[in-house]
Amino acid sequence: MSYDTLHRQVFANIHDSLRNKRPGDTLLVVLADYKQLPGIEDCPVCEDCSQAQSASIHSALPSKNVDVKIKDTTAAKPQEQLPKPDDPRRSKYQGDAPGVPCKVSFEINWTDIADNVDLFVCKENKCVSGGAREIRDIGQWDSGKAKTKFFGSDLRTTQEAVRQFDKIIAGEYKLYARLKESSKNNASVYVRGLVYSRNDNGQEQGEPFSATLQLNAPRLLIGTVSLSENGEFQFAKN
Repeated sequence: MSYDTLHRQVFANIHDSLRNKRPGDTLLVVLADYKQLPGIEDCPVCEDCSQAQSASIHSALPSKNVDVKIKDTTAAKPQEQLPKPDDPRRSKYQGDAPGVPCKVSFEINWTDIADNVDLFVCKENKCVSGGAREIRDIGQWDSGKAKTKFFGSDLRTTQEAVRQFDKIIAGEYKLYARLKESSKNNASVYVRGLVYSRNDNGQEQGEPFSATLQLNAPRLLIGTVSLSENGEFQFAKN
């Protein structure tokens, strides 16, 4: 198990008996022990590694005459000073990744907790949303809205997402959003969103978007995503 202290999130493998759990469900975790990850200060520093290596080898040589071949590593030093090439896995996308590790994410967020916004991700006349939280060939819905047996409170957040975790499901997706209600009677809400993918080779692609939703208006078509199995997609904004 690992704990992200920056975002206060826990990542771990869970037992098969818990595979029916979904994002937003509550688990009671008892922390029995933990270890800090090594920091930079824990790494050994060697001013002249080649000399230290040579001295170590000579001190370990036996007293009798033995033919020992030692590879000279001095010539390799200039190569270590060359600048490292950019990581190809990050070459296409330099923005933020979704807060939950996944293969694909369609997500929106807004500012005011008083606004109740619904996201719909549709494919072939089927839609994943808060009303239909999982469809096998589209993905899983997640908004953070959940009832906990400990507090009985609504953990509503200012975001909604539909994500694919196990594999990238190719196809054409239409993204809709709707301002369902507002406890402050806000007439409209400005939402920001992200279409994101990450394939098995670690290559990422992401494209942000934004839209303004009107209260009591029909759901708004934000755009169409054409997604390939390799994670590449085309996003045509409406």
